[in-house]
Amino acid sequence: MKVILVRHAETEWNVRGIIQGHSDSALTRRGLHETSALLAALAASDYRIEGVYASPLGRAWQMGQSLAKGFRCPLTAEPALKEQAFGQFEGVSSELLIQNYPNDARALFELDAAYCTPGGESLAQASQRVMHFLHHMESTSQHQTICIVTHGHVSQGVLAILKDGVIDYFPRYAQPNASYSVFDLINGKCTDVRWGIATHLLQLRW
Repeated sequence: MKVILVRHAETEWNVRGIIQGHSDSALTRRGLHETSALLAALAASDYRIEGVYASPLGRAWQMGQSLAKGFRCPLTAEPALKEQAFGQFEGVSSELLIQNYPNDARALFELDAAYCTPGGESLAQASQRVMHFLHHMESTSQHQTICIVTHGHVSQGVLAILKDGVIDYFPRYAQPNASYSVFDLINGKCTDVRWGIATHLLQLRW
């Protein structure tokens, strides 16, 4: 099974550097253009997406709707694809978090995938729920190619697991909004991972 892993488009809180998690904010004007650019790029590719599975959080769900409409395929809401829950840090700017809780900020964004935010979950926990979903899909789905729409931080953890076999190096897998990664799942193993594809965004001016 081929999987296209998509990060949602830019939101107001992305621009302001506010931590979203299970909270949400509206897409920006640029985010709408990013969505169109991604759809055009995938439509021009050889990928034949047969099903879209999206986090039910609004910013990812909107991307999922656009992709499903473009490829004329079913769209399914999948709670396992939600962003990491950041608990008490949701709605707080990254800048303030670094100023007031520097150790927590470094653990969360740079050092420790097992670090659990107050009232939230760890990146390791969030990434494992996505991995469980992927393996379930491989064993049960009839589709040859699927698209999943999820979020930035949890994608870093998933890509680290897929590329390195461990989650430890998750910071290196940061990617822009509306970028995508492609990989194959064969008998529970991941092969041919290409991540952070964003050439379709280069011409955007918004």
